[in-house]
Amino acid sequence: MSEQGDSRATVTYFVPAAERQRLRDVLTKASAAESPAGPYEAWRARWRQATAILYESGKLVISGPPPAFEDLRSIVESVPGVAVRTKNPAKPDPGPPPGTNVSELEPHIGTDEAGKGDFFGPLCTAGVYVDARTAEILRTVGVRDSKTVNDPTVRSLARQIREVTDGKAALTVVAPRRYNELYKQMRSEGKNLNTLLAWTHTRVIEDLIKTGVRPKFILSDQFGDKRYIEQRLLAETRQSGIPLIQMPRAEADVAVAAASILARDAFLGWLERTSKALGVTLPKGASLQVIETAKLLVQRSGLESLNEYAKTSFKTMDKVLAT
Repeated sequence: MSEQGDSRATVTYFVPAAERQRLRDVLTKASAAESPAGPYEAWRARWRQATAILYESGKLVISGPPPAFEDLRSIVESVPGVAVRTKNPAKPDPGPPPGTNVSELEPHIGTDEAGKGDFFGPLCTAGVYVDARTAEILRTVGVRDSKTVNDPTVRSLARQIREVTDGKAALTVVAPRRYNELYKQMRSEGKNLNTLLAWTHTRVIEDLIKTGVRPKFILSDQFGDKRYIEQRLLAETRQSGIPLIQMPRAEADVAVAAASILARDAFLGWLERTSKALGVTLPKGASLQVIETAKLLVQRSGLESLNEYAKTSFKTMDKVLAT
């Protein structure tokens, strides 16, 4: 929250499309008076001395002096689905990823994957394109590294990311059977998991480039020599001169964080659907519970059935086969 010299306070929200008319109706019922909207504004309303402005992007800004400011906030926050992130001067928004001189507000693509370390489930890789507007909105709704949020929050954030990015996100899901085939093929060629990861990252990058976006750079987490990805990009993309940056903890960047959320959401969705079809909950990770569940599936349907649900190249497989 920021304070101005006249003690006016400001707070920013993101309002999903499905909730915008409801919010407007709530404010009208509360006797808020609308005034003509300015450029890029959907509407603006005044309640006592406080003002609410909804932008076409879904960003909602409330400002005004107390107590009208607090009262208007209470009205807005009574509407389900309105996400709020009050800016705290003691905890500023993350800036450029450490070790880079780029800004997350510049147009760029971020990529990340999920399921890489899980015995059950697919390998999911996502890419997200952001510019200054979408980066700001994604930060406003609370997008951050998927490893720092619980599963229900991942599912909720993923829905908002898809809405905000409006088609400028890509996803590749490598189901277990296909993963096992590709891994076996790459190992026979003297390659490793990084090669498979690079292939999936390249897929989502190219899918985004095909939509017509023109990023200033591409950012991903460090999982190996960046030439793994560069060598697999189409010639046109390589020749465009778009720099590819790989670095540890790239999830500090909002595009990479959004990609991590979408990838994790796809992974969780696959586990949920498959568990329901099997009548058995497929656990995450590679724990003792995972091993016991795998043994149960082998007893029920045979060893070959695991190819449909698990990454059989994992060392976990040795424990599954142990008597």
